[in-house]
Amino acid sequence: MGLISRVESDVYVNGNLSVKTLAIPSGTVVDDDVNASAAIAATKLEQRHVLTYGQTGNAASATIPIHCVHGATATLIAFEAGSVAKAAGDSTMTFDLKKNGTTCLSAVITLDNANTAYVAEAGTLSVTAAVDGDVLTIVTAATVGTGTLPTGCFCTLTLDEDPT
Repeated sequence: MGLISRVESDVYVNGNLSVKTLAIPSGTVVDDDVNASAAIAATKLEQRHVLTYGQTGNAASATIPIHCVHGATATLIAFEAGSVAKAAGDSTMTFDLKKNGTTCLSAVITLDNANTAYVAEAGTLSVTAAVDGDVLTIVTAATVGTGTLPTGCFCTLTLDEDPT
């Protein structure tokens, strides 16, 4: 067993410091400690994507691929939907988030006459993991009832992607 030294105060090194193994405790290095010109490779960074899909005019049924996972893994963080003007009567618009054709939500988000304009409704994710090659799709369904459909419908998907 080698010599173990412990320093109980600050240490200043005016020059290079060489170590065989450096074990930095978790939470020690924070954003301010990283030099702005560090040029850290993208393969070492988790990337947050906030993707938005919107419709003009009356709500319409559609299937829209919104993201293809290209990193090794991805974590779905949030999915929400809203409209510029709410529905009237019993007309509705639903939003579903699917991964490779299978829903990621416990239940679709339904926009109806009880919603508030410009206020997004949060979906409950039942699937949060994705991997390289997975395709995330938004599926909307507009159902005309006795009133009018919502207009200016939109949704937002937030996910973190690990490129390695």
